[in-house]
Amino acid sequence: MKKTVIGLAIAGVAMLGASPAMALSAYSPSAKAYAETHASDSQVSLTIYTDQYAHTDYYRTTDPSDPYHLWNKSAKNTTAWSGKGGRVTQMRTCNWVKDNDDECSRWYR
Repeated sequence: MKKTVIGLAIAGVAMLGASPAMALSAYSPSAKAYAETHASDSQVSLTIYTDQYAHTDYYRTTDPSDPYHLWNKSAKNTTAWSGKGGRVTQMRTCNWVKDNDDECSRWYR
């Protein structure tokens, strides 16, 4: 019993050291688009699942009061990528709606 507990404790510590960083991610309303961060939250990808345009809005540590916008205006099932920069601190993903307010997710931090 004692060896089992010690083995589990060692395995748990090893898993903590190997855990990946938590990326930010956000689906647009109706899951028509999905955005997530990569490379230690320094880069953003945006995938669209329909032929409708989408964008993700996000903030970086380098410009905390200036929003960034990544658009994907390509075909269904394509991914657009941002450049690398300061760590992304919050993001949301939006379906583009012509001549109207875009449909956006809540802000994720």
